Amino acid sequence: MTRTAPGTSGDPIWQGVVRLSDGRRLVTDGGIAIDAAFAKLPKLPEKEFPGKVIENYFNLPHKDEYRFSDLKAPGNGRTYTTPSGIPLNATYIDYLRRILPLQSARFRMGGELEPVLILVDGKAVGVLMPVRK
Repeated sequence: MTRTAPGTSGDPIWQGVVRLSDGRRLVTDGGIAIDAAFAKLPKLPEKEFPGKVIENYFNLPHKDEYRFSDLKAPGNGRTYTTPSGIPLNATYIDYLRRILPLQSARFRMGGELEPVLILVDGKAVGVLMPVRK
């Protein structure tokens, strides 16, 4: 899959569906996966992937948790930066701002190369990969 480049205008180009063991489906472009219930696509991509890897990401230990308001706006137009200095793809963050409830959405993360967990009301609803520095 081809991840959406940081700073690309518009929404991610969804290329696959990840089916979780609890029955939920996430749409993905390879750099982000979000619960299809939030994405509300008219039609899901046809390519399907098993959910084991994403479910493993959901269970990784995470040390930091941030809200949208904690992210530093993109000076370069490509990335937002967390208070711990981890760059996140601006295209993904802008998309998530449009589809998630801003008050209850959180980002939980470990290190700079570890997947970032996307939470709503404390429940994992997706994951995104940070941008390499």
